[in-house]
Amino acid sequence: MAAGAENAYRYDWAEAADAPALGQVMYDAIHSDPSPYSAAQRQAWLATPPDGPRWQAKLAAQHVAVARSGKSPIGMMTLDDTGYLDLAFVRPNFQGQGHLRHLWAMITEKARSLGCRDITTHASLSAQAPFTVLGFTLIRHEEVEKDGQLLKRAEMRFVL
Repeated sequence: MAAGAENAYRYDWAEAADAPALGQVMYDAIHSDPSPYSAAQRQAWLATPPDGPRWQAKLAAQHVAVARSGKSPIGMMTLDDTGYLDLAFVRPNFQGQGHLRHLWAMITEKARSLGCRDITTHASLSAQAPFTVLGFTLIRHEEVEKDGQLLKRAEMRFVL
């Protein structure tokens, strides 16, 4: 193996064994600073890294594109069979390096293969700008309540 090859980035589809690491990716991204959400809002959104049977079932029900540094997941993006993009997270120290675009290419290809006409999502305020750059349009802003906290988000759509 060439020097540094173990640190090369790669993009593939998740396996069941990735679930705990993907939960940590999600947790790290939500709890990183800077954030448009307060510490209390982030705690309400996701108090601990998701893991266990419910998390595994959630991931198993979706197509999960994974960005890896070596063998370790550093990012993910998920799509269900209806064209709903549920999760999109990149570890803070790997953001801004093009990983989201690689994951997005996998997701759009999958959506087309499923016959989807569009991709919809409810993006966090942190994700709204990157999703806009990817070509999503804003449908509306809304607030959802989670554990006593109001979280603002953006309903968005991408036409395939």
